[in-house]
Amino acid sequence: MKSVNSIRKITKAMKMVAAAKMKGDLNRLENGKNFGHGALDMMFKTDLYMQRRAPQVSSDPSMLIVPLSSDKGMCGSINSGVVREVRDFINQNNRSKIKILSVGDKGASGLARPFPECMKLNISEVQSPINYPTVMAIGEHIVKMGEQSDKIIVYYNEFKSAISTVIRQMELMPRKQFLETVKFAKLYNQTRPDKNTSNPALYELYITSNLWLAFLNNAASEQSARMNAMENASKNAKEILEGLTLKYNQARQARITMELVEIISGASAL
Repeated sequence: MKSVNSIRKITKAMKMVAAAKMKGDLNRLENGKNFGHGALDMMFKTDLYMQRRAPQVSSDPSMLIVPLSSDKGMCGSINSGVVREVRDFINQNNRSKIKILSVGDKGASGLARPFPECMKLNISEVQSPINYPTVMAIGEHIVKMGEQSDKIIVYYNEFKSAISTVIRQMELMPRKQFLETVKFAKLYNQTRPDKNTSNPALYELYITSNLWLAFLNNAASEQSARMNAMENASKNAKEILEGLTLKYNQARQARITMELVEIISGASAL
């Protein structure tokens, strides 16, 4: 009973910590979700000439998959959900043309065993709360590893509410495909600086802004899932404690009754 009660106190404290961290992550998500995100995607959607001249992707493309997970557990199914989605995707495609760059220990441990030949790099122990320069550094690793790929696919948890998250699949263009596509841009004229200077910088913004949104959503989803998991653990510990208390009271009452019966029986014998 004492150990279960101690566990209950720990889980309640962890729930409060997760709730405080979730509040901070939600503020960062609200302030940073629109930073550069969607600007370049809108340029690709609105420029019809650039869409027509864009290079075609192979019917059997090579892909770099980037699952975002956490280094720590006890946060519900956000890590296992991403691992399951990636596993199903790989099983439905040509495994020999897929590489995995995992962010977080939980994603790496879940994918290294079934796909050891696909796992190329794992980035772990990312500082929390994450900042934009850190995302830029992670983006550089993704860009370098994705140079020989036709697609870059990022899996992350999108925050919907404190009790709901959705696993999203974000498809990004490698550097070569991006530069070959954006050079045909006609709708937006670039005068200064020239395209040789601005287009590589636009690609860095394109990669980092999308990854920034994915990391912000994943961080908020992790804390909300951990808060719910700790709340459920506290409820379970409370139920176990109530059951143990009932058994303890029953055993104590049975012992008292037995002692009374022995005293009465001894008195009657005298």
